[in-house]
Amino acid sequence: GNHTMTIEAGTIIKGSFSGSDVAALIITRGSKINAVGTATEPIIFTSASPNPQSGDWGGIVICGKASINTAFAGTGGGPGVYEVEGGINNGTGDGLAGGGATPDDNDNSGKLQFIRIEYAGYAFQPDKEINSLTLAAVGRGTTIDHIETVLAKDDAYEWFGGTVNCKYLVALKTQDDDFDTDNGFSGKVQ
Repeated sequence: GNHTMTIEAGTIIKGSFSGSDVAALIITRGSKINAVGTATEPIIFTSASPNPQSGDWGGIVICGKASINTAFAGTGGGPGVYEVEGGINNGTGDGLAGGGATPDDNDNSGKLQFIRIEYAGYAFQPDKEINSLTLAAVGRGTTIDHIETVLAKDDAYEWFGGTVNCKYLVALKTQDDDFDTDNGFSGKVQ
């Protein structure tokens, strides 16, 4: 937690899939991503495969500290804590989201602007998938706009609780849901 990852406009990041190891970008509670592209220089997250296909890599997961109407019984859990789907949690709780007993609905997990996410989404187990963009208990202090997902294996966008407002979202050729909300998401989506 408490770190910021900065990705410059025009950057291309390639995720891979090798055996049971699947690349995914996880922003843990308390950390931030500052990925701000432009209309002419978007940031592209894509497959490392020479013949890319839907599901080649995991996608982007942002874990915030905002409200979520669920509880996690495992280590570091309790009411208001969620274990993100997809098998990304570990012994230090890097896959947990939510503020627990003291959620921060104004939590800021950074900025995603002018981003394209291609060929993402991975089914760790049935009904336990990573989406192109997973927003888990992300607060309204976070900026998310001008995002495009292409050929998502699971959902293009899935919100688990949280209060983040998002706009200018495009989902192209998604294999499951374009937009999916769970666990009391209360933000606004344009």
